[in-house]
Amino acid sequence: MAKLYKSFLICALVFISTNLFSQVELVPVSNKVYSFLDRMNTNKVIEGFSESMLPVSRREVGSFLTHANSKRNKLTASDKKILDEYLVEFEFDTYGTLKNSSNFFSKKSIGELFHNKKQKYLYSSVDSNSSFFIDAIGDVRYIGGNGDSLGKPHVLLGQFGLRFRGTLFKSLGYYLRLSNGVRLGGNEKDAMFAASVDPILGSTKKFKIDGSKNFDTFEGYLRYSTSSDWLSVTAGREALRMGNGFIDKIFISNNNSAPFDFIKADIHYKKLRYTFLHSSIVGNDSSGNQLESKYFVFHRLEAGPFFNNTVKFGFTEMLVYSNVPINFALLNPLSFITSADLNSETPNKNSNNTIIGLDFQLYPARKISVQGTLLIDDLNFETLGSDSTKGNDNKFGYQMGLMWQDAFTLPNLSFAYEFTRLDPFVYSHKKINNSVAHWDLPLGHGLNPNSDEHAFKLAFDFGSRVSAGITFKLQRSGENYSDSLGNFKNVGSNILIGSGDFVTQNVFLNGLRVDRTIIIAELVLQPIKQYYLFLKYQYRNQNYVASSKKVSDSILFGGLRIDY
Repeated sequence: MAKLYKSFLICALVFISTNLFSQVELVPVSNKVYSFLDRMNTNKVIEGFSESMLPVSRREVGSFLTHANSKRNKLTASDKKILDEYLVEFEFDTYGTLKNSSNFFSKKSIGELFHNKKQKYLYSSVDSNSSFFIDAIGDVRYIGGNGDSLGKPHVLLGQFGLRFRGTLFKSLGYYLRLSNGVRLGGNEKDAMFAASVDPILGSTKKFKIDGSKNFDTFEGYLRYSTSSDWLSVTAGREALRMGNGFIDKIFISNNNSAPFDFIKADIHYKKLRYTFLHSSIVGNDSSGNQLESKYFVFHRLEAGPFFNNTVKFGFTEMLVYSNVPINFALLNPLSFITSADLNSETPNKNSNNTIIGLDFQLYPARKISVQGTLLIDDLNFETLGSDSTKGNDNKFGYQMGLMWQDAFTLPNLSFAYEFTRLDPFVYSHKKINNSVAHWDLPLGHGLNPNSDEHAFKLAFDFGSRVSAGITFKLQRSGENYSDSLGNFKNVGSNILIGSGDFVTQNVFLNGLRVDRTIIIAELVLQPIKQYYLFLKYQYRNQNYVASSKKVSDSILFGGLRIDY
């Protein structure tokens, strides 16, 4: 009888969290809850979570947390503590209550400013038809470099902002994050260095181009969703992450570029997930002038997991077009992008940049996940395998990876290995206008074309408040160069230089050979709930093989962040 009552209670909680207290707004891709849910999914604690199509709604996250909580006996002691932290953070999304939260604008505001167990809000208000939350966000951070090519730049930045979010009538979610920052230390040259290593700063015109000490950023959207999340429509600006990849993603990676504006439709029915988006991004022409318009179109269909939740498959297509009005054929959410592009009446037909991708993710055993991705930038079956310039019609990207949770029998230690190879001219286009880049930064993987990479990553959660990770990368690249007469030779290593791709036969790693060793160490501490100390160190060694010249640089990131 007790077991029957417990099962009924769990089902009731799931029903409540997904129906009565439905929070439609999205959980930002930067939230570490996604890493936790991915571990729970790989460890067979929960089912159906997809790390390859993010972000998802708060109510979907709440539902996964509820299911994880119903199987606490399968969790390690550390994972139980982490789960309890997330059950407090997502309490309203999971249970519809705010018992474990505090509101700054209340009688206990000062006394609970540093409360170590409650979720703290600047302001919160909920009733049967709406929810409204305000958070204060801020940070002070340092970015410094040292090395052969960097010199000794250093920047101190301060930033403060507000975040507004909520849901109306269980179906309309809204989100707005506003922040204003100031350069507290370092000169304009140092600021350019910071912009080169931070994608958000690199896409902030006031900071990067105008040289202003003050800068501001925002993200915001409206999102409508049906009661069971089978259909949702989002319009606004938010960071996205699409496709497989344990260390970096080959389709849309949030690691290397900034959020962009889009309209997006999502369909989720049983084991099928489909995403369509049409977005506006920023690019420059060959003269360095900003384009009047540049658009990025993306479709992804994911099916599975099938065969006792062991394998899922994905199909992706992308297109970039620019300096023309919005093409309504490409606004069709149910179309084949390449056909829609070829059969639409637009100027400069066939000048757009289309990419197709196929991928799979396999769960061969508990705690193990394997993924593979094929990116097809160009494909011509007639010239496939040709050893002449005709074979340049075919350009591919490959990625294979392994994720091992509780690696080496150590609870909460994850180990990832990933191999990525990008052929010459992948992501680039004959017209720089249509490169797969936003603010001259790659929308996909951070690796240069005409390169490959072996990447290893260890990540460990020391309980619920301390996490650390170390990433080790070995890269090989063939870079563009100028010959002894000063003639520029394009071997396809720059995403922004796609012209001349049929001058000579594309040979992988042709050009100026550079081998890189990259080490990244990260540490995040949360001494008090929602107060974070973070530290990141990056070391990069570049070996120019032909000249035996080696260049070493290091970058240090650190600071304090408050999310109240």
